[in-house]
Amino acid sequence: MDCIFCEIVADRAPASRVYEDDQILAFLDIQPVNPGHTLVIPKSHYPSLAALDPDVGMQLFRVGQGLAGALR
Repeated sequence: MDCIFCEIVADRAPASRVYEDDQILAFLDIQPVNPGHTLVIPKSHYPSLAALDPDVGMQLFRVGQGLAGALR
């Protein structure tokens, strides 16, 4: 599988990590649209948003919301 996000989760690709727990990883984008542009991803590979486990999805959005508040 050629998934850059899986490579980042596995520490085989570099990333500036800003948050991590058992299910979620957040890191700064290497080509940010705006300063602080952060990507928030599940640590497990999902082929689409529709395939995302609902509990992981809830945690993903909790983390994203918290980081958005911190960036402001």
